[in-house]
Amino acid sequence: MISLEDVVGLKYLGKWSWSPNGRFISYLWDDGGVVDLWMAEPGVSEPKRLTWAKKGVTDLSWRPGTGDLYFVEDGGLRRAAAAADEFHVQPLLHSAKSLQSLAWSPDGATLAFTREGRTWFYEPETQSYRELELPGSLIRAGRNFGTVLWSPSSRTFAYGFRDDETRRQFGVATRDGTVLWQSSFDVSAGRLAWLDDDTLYFALQGYLKESADFMSLSLSGEKPEVNLIRHIQGNGKVEIYFTDAYPSPDGSKVLFLLEDDGWAHHYLLDREDGSLKQLTFGQCEDFGYIGDAPMWWPDSGSFAFSSNRGSLGERRIFRYSLDMQSDHVLIDLPGTNTDLKVSSQGRLAFVHCDATRNMDLWVAGPNGENPSQVTFSMPPAWTRESQYEPEEVSFESNGGMRAHGYLMRPKDIAAGAKLPGLVWLHGGPIRQFRRGWHPLQTYAIYHAINQYLVQSGYVVLSLNYRGGIGYGREFRNALYHKIGIDDVADVANAGRFLKTLPFVDPDNVGLWGLSYGGFMTLHCLAQHPDVYKCGVNVAGMWNFVQYIKWFESWAGKHSCFFKIFLGGDPEESPEMHRQASPHTHVRGLRAPLLSVHGTMDANVDFEQVERIIEDCVEHGKYHEEICYPGELHTFVRRKTWLDAIPKIAAFLGRYLKKGSF
Repeated sequence: MISLEDVVGLKYLGKWSWSPNGRFISYLWDDGGVVDLWMAEPGVSEPKRLTWAKKGVTDLSWRPGTGDLYFVEDGGLRRAAAAADEFHVQPLLHSAKSLQSLAWSPDGATLAFTREGRTWFYEPETQSYRELELPGSLIRAGRNFGTVLWSPSSRTFAYGFRDDETRRQFGVATRDGTVLWQSSFDVSAGRLAWLDDDTLYFALQGYLKESADFMSLSLSGEKPEVNLIRHIQGNGKVEIYFTDAYPSPDGSKVLFLLEDDGWAHHYLLDREDGSLKQLTFGQCEDFGYIGDAPMWWPDSGSFAFSSNRGSLGERRIFRYSLDMQSDHVLIDLPGTNTDLKVSSQGRLAFVHCDATRNMDLWVAGPNGENPSQVTFSMPPAWTRESQYEPEEVSFESNGGMRAHGYLMRPKDIAAGAKLPGLVWLHGGPIRQFRRGWHPLQTYAIYHAINQYLVQSGYVVLSLNYRGGIGYGREFRNALYHKIGIDDVADVANAGRFLKTLPFVDPDNVGLWGLSYGGFMTLHCLAQHPDVYKCGVNVAGMWNFVQYIKWFESWAGKHSCFFKIFLGGDPEESPEMHRQASPHTHVRGLRAPLLSVHGTMDANVDFEQVERIIEDCVEHGKYHEEICYPGELHTFVRRKTWLDAIPKIAAFLGRYLKKGSF
C-alpha cells in the first residue's frame, strides 16, 4: 500500500552537472521543499550529502579548470573544495538577500552572480567582490539561469534586462563593466547565445509571435553591427515557439529546432555558406519537454537529442553524426530519457523515468552501454507491484481530432463493479502527460497523487488535450480562435469516454487539473454541466483578460503567447477573449467546485481565485476554497501537501463516492 507519507516522501532532482574532470556529478535534491547539495561519484561510491540547509541550496556551478564547486546555501555563497575523496565546504559570503544566477567565466577567473537585482563579480584569486552598474531590471540572458552570459574567451559578457515598457532587451559589456552595446528594440529579444567570441545570436518576434527574425550582433568591426541571419514565417495559427540557437563548440555551425514540416525537427545552419538544412524527420517531435535542448559533442561532429520517434508518449535519446548524415538510438530505456550531458571522459549522464520509476539521474558508457541508476528518489513502498501502470487510450473529439491520454485503474476489479472516475488535466497547455512518471517535478507530483487516488478506488484518465506537445504542430494549431471551445470539448469528451468503460460508474465522474488544467476544469464545469459530478481547480485562470494583463506586467510586453490564438489584445478581439474566460459562463455552473491556490503563485495571479469567489457568490454557485499563504504554483512544502491532498480527496469522495448534491 502507498501511504500519504509515501506520496509526499518522494524526492526530486534539481540542477545537476558533471565536474570538470568528469569524475563527480553534483546535484540538488529536493526533499519535501528543502533542497540540499549532494555529490555522486558514479560507479565508485554512494552519493554523499554536502549540506544541511535551513532554507535550501538554490544554485551550483563548477569553477572551470578546477575541482571546486560553488553554490548558494541559505542565500550565501559557499565553496566545496575537493581534497582526495572528500569535499570540504567553506563559507565565502553571507548575505541578507539571497544570491542568484551563478555564472563562471570560461577561464575560471570570475564568478558572476545576482544580488538584490544587481550583478556582482567575485574573483577568487584576490577574494574580491565588486558590483557592476548595469541598466534596468536584470533578467535571464541565455538558456542557463544566469543573468550574465560569458563570451567563449571571457573577454566580454552579455546581459539581459527589461526596459521601461517591460520588453526584453540585452547588452554587451567588457569584463570591467564597460557597456559596448545595448539594444532598444520595439519588440522583445529572445534568449542569447554566443556563436563565437565576437558574434552574439538573438531572435526578434513579431507582435503575435507569428514570425521570427534570427539575428546576430557582430562585435568584430569598428562598431557593433546587427545582421539578419534568417526570417522565419509561421502559419499564423500558432506562435513560432522555438527560436533558441544551439551553436557547435567550434562555432562553425548552429542547430535550430523548427516546425517547417509540421513537426519539431533539427535544422543545421552552416555559418560559412548560410545554408539551412533539415537533419531529422518523421511524425515525431525531437525534444523531451519544453525547455529541453540538444547537446553537442566537444568535437562538433555530432549531437544528441531526445525524441518521441516510435512512441509519441515516450522519449529516447538519439545521436546524430554529421559525417554519416544519420542518427542512431543512444539511450533506449522504455519511458522518458532526457537532459543528456557528456563528461570530459566521455561518460553519459541523463534523466530517466518510466511507468513505475520517478525521474532520477542515470549514467551510461560513451555509446549508451550499461545504463545504471545513480539517484533513488522513491520511498521503498513505491514498488512495481504497488503501482498502477497506465494504459494508453485515445478517442475522437471535435473536428475529427483525436485526444490522447493514459488510463489507470485498480487491479482485480470485481465483475460488474462500477468505480468512480476522474479526469486529470495538465497545465501549459504546452505540456504532455506520459505513460507513467514525468521528467518535470510538477507532473511527477500529480502522477503520485493520481496513483494514490487509484489505490483509493478511482479510475483516473490523464488527458492530453489539444494545444499540447508531442502530437505535432497541427495539434497545437487547434487552439487557434478556439480557446474555451474545442479544448473544452476534448475535456467533456474525455468524461463521456470514461463513462463508456464497463468498470466506471457513469453517474460519478469528476474532474481536476492544475493551471491551464484548472482553467479547463472551470470551463468544462460551466459549459458542459451534465458531464462531471464535481471539479477541483488548482491555480486555474478564471478571468482571461485579467490574467493576460497581469502576466505581461512582469513577463514583458506582448509576451503572452495566448494572444495569437485569441486574435490579439483583448481590445482587438473582445468576443474571443470573452469566450476564453470561464467567468463568462459562470451561470452554467451546477457541480460543486473546489479551488486551491497558493498566495505567492508566480505563474497565475492569486486574484483569480478571489474573482471565482466573487462571481460564485454573486450567482449563488456552490464553491469551496483552500488558500495556502506563501505557497507557489506547485506547492513546495511537504506540510502543505499533507494538508492539501486529504482535503482534495475528501472533497472528491464526498461527491463521487457518497450521495449526491
